[in-house]
Amino acid sequence: MKTIYFEKDIPRILITKFAARFCRPLLFTGLNAVKYNKKLPNAPLPGPDWVRVKNTACGVCGTDVSFFLATTGTSSAFEPIPGSARTYMGHENVGVVVETGPSVTKFKAGDRVTIREYMSGCGNKGIKPPCKYCAEGNYNLCLNYGEPSPLKLPDTGAGMGDYFLAPEQQLTKILDELTDDQAVLLEPSCVSVHSVLMDRPKKGEKILVYGCGMIGLGIVQALKIVQPDCEVWVTTRKKARQQLAKKLGADHILSGDIYEETARATGGSRVYTGMNKNKMFFGGFDRVYDCAGGGKANTLCCRLLAPRGTYMKVGHHMAAVTYDESPVWWQELKIIGVDAHGMEEWQGRRLYTFDLVQEWMRDGIYKTDGFITHRFPLDRYKEAFAVALKNPPELIKIVLDCTK
Repeated sequence: MKTIYFEKDIPRILITKFAARFCRPLLFTGLNAVKYNKKLPNAPLPGPDWVRVKNTACGVCGTDVSFFLATTGTSSAFEPIPGSARTYMGHENVGVVVETGPSVTKFKAGDRVTIREYMSGCGNKGIKPPCKYCAEGNYNLCLNYGEPSPLKLPDTGAGMGDYFLAPEQQLTKILDELTDDQAVLLEPSCVSVHSVLMDRPKKGEKILVYGCGMIGLGIVQALKIVQPDCEVWVTTRKKARQQLAKKLGADHILSGDIYEETARATGGSRVYTGMNKNKMFFGGFDRVYDCAGGGKANTLCCRLLAPRGTYMKVGHHMAAVTYDESPVWWQELKIIGVDAHGMEEWQGRRLYTFDLVQEWMRDGIYKTDGFITHRFPLDRYKEAFAVALKNPPELIKIVLDCTK
């Protein structure tokens, strides 16, 4: 088995952090904490309900880039939680089941699947009985996140590799009507849809989608599916993303000075400017989806909200950040964090995000044309990360071909 993983090796992580800040070429050497191991043993299935999957393709997401830059911080809530020595990378995947354990009931050899539960939860560690959140289908809120698996797990791999091992609970079957390109975009599309369904926008709301990468563009069309009578603005300087955002349902592109344009778009007050170009105004959007994350984004997005507006925290970093919290209490804002996907309520049904989004893709409700802009063979993953870091104007989604 060959697979890409982040190695929890402190000296290597420190070198990677240094390279990310001061010497980017070092990131593409053997010193990076992200390693590509081509000689791992093909271990037997570790449990009767496990399967072996042969990967077809895998997308590169912002979390993968964070690992490549070693952005994890010692002050974040993740730091005290015990973890494995290796974090296998790649969860936006599509593959084919090639082996099943004797207790597997959901899949058979030849089924196309994708990883659903990619974070540490009861199901993908074999912890029984599961905690209440895993039992209800919201594994991303698992109470046993830091607990070890009762199984003696070998190198399992994940989406960025030729094969990987997984308990059946961790996977979702791909509908026959979906193409591999649609399937590889399923997981990030679920993040977008879950972000909108967590706290549904109301009729007539003025909404800003801050950041128009894969997730932001998905949120644009999810907003128009869930609440067609909302008005959506997006922020991006990249023409290709502006055009796709408009095609997917965005009503306006927010350009120019973001404070002045927001005040104008929402009927807010004049913009006040203090020291060091510090700006504030009164008014703003009813709802902002922050798809960028970080202290600067937190500060800006909170200031762009109307009183009692809703800040949907979608973009994130695995490190502590600082930001100006004044508008949170001053304007009585509501902050809602978004973590991956979960159980949804839609038109009287309760189903997992993956099942709902597959139906939307199949029925032509949720579009994916134009999202994949770059493709690389798995063995050229460093080139893929170089493109992700350069972030050219046409970039939306990079996909690795795991068969090459």
